[in-house]
Amino acid sequence: KKNCMKKHIYLLFAAFVAGGLSSCKDALDLPDDGRISYESIWSDRNRTIGYLNTCYNYVSGPNFGVISYTDDAQDAYDYLATSGPTYWYSGLVSATSWPLGGSWSSAFVGIRYCNVFIQALPNATAYAQEEEKKGWIAQAQALRAYYYLTLIRDYGGVPLITEPYSYDHDFSSDRRAKVWEIVKQILQDTDDALAAPGAEDMSYTSKGFRWVLGSNYANMAHRALAYAIRSEAIMLAVSPLHANEEGNLYTWEDAARITKEALDQCLAHDYSLFTRLPIIETDSKGAYDYYFFTPYDYDRPSDKETIYGVAGISVWNAYGLPTNSRQSSAGISPTQELIDSYETADGHPILKKTGDGKYYKDDSHLQPNFNEAAGYDDQNPYENRDPRFYQSVYFNGAQRHWDDPDELVKIYDNAPKDSSCAIDKTTIRNTRTGYYMRKYDKHTSSYETPVTGYVRRFRLAELYLNFAEAANEAYSPTQQVEGYSGQPAMSAVEAVNAIRSRAGMPGVRDEYTTDRDVFRDRVWNERRVEFAFEPLRFYDIRRWKILDKTETVVTGMRATKNDDNTFTYKRFVVSERKSNADTYLLSPLPTDEVNKMYKLTGTNWQNPGYESPE
Repeated sequence: KKNCMKKHIYLLFAAFVAGGLSSCKDALDLPDDGRISYESIWSDRNRTIGYLNTCYNYVSGPNFGVISYTDDAQDAYDYLATSGPTYWYSGLVSATSWPLGGSWSSAFVGIRYCNVFIQALPNATAYAQEEEKKGWIAQAQALRAYYYLTLIRDYGGVPLITEPYSYDHDFSSDRRAKVWEIVKQILQDTDDALAAPGAEDMSYTSKGFRWVLGSNYANMAHRALAYAIRSEAIMLAVSPLHANEEGNLYTWEDAARITKEALDQCLAHDYSLFTRLPIIETDSKGAYDYYFFTPYDYDRPSDKETIYGVAGISVWNAYGLPTNSRQSSAGISPTQELIDSYETADGHPILKKTGDGKYYKDDSHLQPNFNEAAGYDDQNPYENRDPRFYQSVYFNGAQRHWDDPDELVKIYDNAPKDSSCAIDKTTIRNTRTGYYMRKYDKHTSSYETPVTGYVRRFRLAELYLNFAEAANEAYSPTQQVEGYSGQPAMSAVEAVNAIRSRAGMPGVRDEYTTDRDVFRDRVWNERRVEFAFEPLRFYDIRRWKILDKTETVVTGMRATKNDDNTFTYKRFVVSERKSNADTYLLSPLPTDEVNKMYKLTGTNWQNPGYESPE
């Protein structure tokens, strides 16, 4: 077979991943002109491993930036007329002014490297044990699946390329495959990867496709990653955004089966929800809080929840309180809509649906439809809430330091200037909504002693909630779905309750577990709360096709201190958004790619709602 690799190529080596696979010095033992022959890559062990390393170069971590583009947050950069968030909220984005960037170019470059490696390695003469070779191919297959998952999350259908293009490739025959076709390939790639040796070997010395990495192999693809990719991919195929594609045969039953197997395989191989508490009790308010400023250790002595993709974030500065020394930005201001999604500590939702299926009586969200059973007091709004609320959000009266009950965050209009965190829409340093993000922020962090918070791309909690959603849609809230790898059967309700239990919440109340439609709301709400300020909601509200409900208006809470030291709270509109058109469901393809493919194929590849090709 021909391929598009030139006879001589420049080798690029990964700086980000697969550390420890080989010595960079050995792999870069090149002639003076820096070139080697294509054939010599596959005859030299270090160069072969170096090429595999290159396959990793285009892996992106969790995209924290998308959080400002959901109904969970208002970005502090909205005070600039030309900022990305301002364009987004105003409905002014286009293919040429898209504020979120895109994965198109990097993912397809990564796919090309994976295609070359998968094709070439079986005939490579470089010294390697057979199970080692199979493990390397499995890594490349998992990576190709990851790149395609990234593409379909952003763009929907994309070209499906599984072999290196030949010199004489006919580009006029290319087409955008449907999402379900890409998912079929993702499932095939991960099936093949998981068939490699290493299924039961839990040691660090396994030569196949590993379960356990160890710190010397940080960021290498592994079996749990393959299962996580499968789960996300099938959820995309069956969710409302893509479920009605022509020819799509995937069902919620498929999603329930695939996600249950993914969850069970991870549970059977020593993955579990993070329940560790700090040695110093006042370092956190619980395991959920502690998890997000605990760095991941690939030897996994304590963090057995993280599956893949960890990025550090400096919250005290770029997403901090204006009273923090040298803070530069408030970053993300949590919305009142997010705050309203946190239940009471005994499991009552704060809001209930109106007759027309909404949680607010008015379009401005200033008249919530309160759930009487919750006993919620809108003038004492932060009492008796889900523990994750206190661990994720700074609100007026929040305890700033866990070891100092007297230092409270002052987010009210008439607060003393030297300690005020009040709303101010004219500066980047203050909240827009009356709230600040607390998640990822260790209370002792400061300019002098900064502590990094950690965002995860894949974690076990997602597998639980993917399964809960799929099982509810396929069957019912309480129907048991058979287990895999020796794990017990589980229902959708039990999966949600596992997440709630870790957080210190009771199980979902019985009145919400008898009807699929009612329980769907609880599953969606659980995802919103558990994954607050993680990138998942950006993609959830798109695959559910609910932008017309979520991206219309966001509100905040204004507090004023009274003479008797009580507070008056008043909801107010922060932003009336125009980011709810179907255009916003998918990212635009790069304009130059659309123009090129239009000339080659005569077909407009651009996603609906964006500019037509020239």
